[in-house]
Amino acid sequence: MYNSLLHRPKTTERFTTLMEMYEKNYVLIRLLAPELKQMVQGRYVSSVDGAMPLELLVSEHSRYTSTFNLTYRFSDSPEKGRRDREPDLAIRLYHDSRSCEVMSGLLPEGRIEIRRTRDLDEGRRLNRFLNKWLSYCIRQGHTFSGQSVEALPKDAVYCVQN
Repeated sequence: MYNSLLHRPKTTERFTTLMEMYEKNYVLIRLLAPELKQMVQGRYVSSVDGAMPLELLVSEHSRYTSTFNLTYRFSDSPEKGRRDREPDLAIRLYHDSRSCEVMSGLLPEGRIEIRRTRDLDEGRRLNRFLNKWLSYCIRQGHTFSGQSVEALPKDAVYCVQN
């Protein structure tokens, strides 16, 4: 007799772990930016004494998703090169399924990672980094809450002093 519990595909546990990571990242993003869905497109900066400024670039909202970048801001000029923004992660938040995943990113070791959607190990690595980084930013006191969500120019930078 064939026992399906003994012959589970190797990817099942990795997939489950990745989905749990997506859910945890969703919770952390909602703590960091509780009003993300209402934030207009543009750059938002969270400043905390003794910590690097954290920048959130809202690029797109649709009915079920929000797409944004999260990075540290190493200089005051938003027009500097990628080296002034590290890590720099492109993130998609799914409002309906309450999950959040890294789409691509520049990691601290200087590698640009474009995630292949079917590579579970790569997805786990990028999303685990996001999970640890979000936890760290929240512990430092970063937040994007309480900001005005008025329709201002797209190239404007919105700042919050925490």
